[in-house]
Amino acid sequence: FLFFCRQEALLAAISEKDANIALLELSSSKKKTQEETQNRMKLMADNYEDDHFRSSHSNQSNHKPSPDQIIQPLLELDQNRSKLKLYIGHLTALCHDRDPLILRGLTPPASYNLDDDQAAWKNELQKMTQEQLQNELEKGERDNAELQEFANAILQQIADHCPDILEQVVNALEESS
Repeated sequence: FLFFCRQEALLAAISEKDANIALLELSSSKKKTQEETQNRMKLMADNYEDDHFRSSHSNQSNHKPSPDQIIQPLLELDQNRSKLKLYIGHLTALCHDRDPLILRGLTPPASYNLDDDQAAWKNELQKMTQEQLQNELEKGERDNAELQEFANAILQQIADHCPDILEQVVNALEESS
């Protein structure tokens, strides 16, 4: 199970880096790279699903992880979710400042608007059964995947309408990394 969690964490880190690389590619040469980026995003998604599929199956061994082993990845997922929300907030604000129409037709996933009380949630985790924790973990992964997809959709819109905003995003990303 720990291996599974480490793999998840690595995948998250890789996909974050890949998203940043995709951003850089998009900003350098528009049309040609757009196709490359879309292919790259598709590849990333496919790889992620394959790994996910494999690891969740190899994980069906008889020994059950202790609740503590599930709580740690849950907290990491939550941290990632917070980062994604901040990132989406930043992108959204940039679009609104420039041209709110960039975001036309894009609806944030429900998890974006949920403001969970962190302290209360962490206390809840301590009381949950193995099964509830597992469900919480799956829900967290789904939420994060939705948020990542939404962030990608915003980036695609920005790339199509205001490539110069991408420059700002890329610069900000480089400063923060």
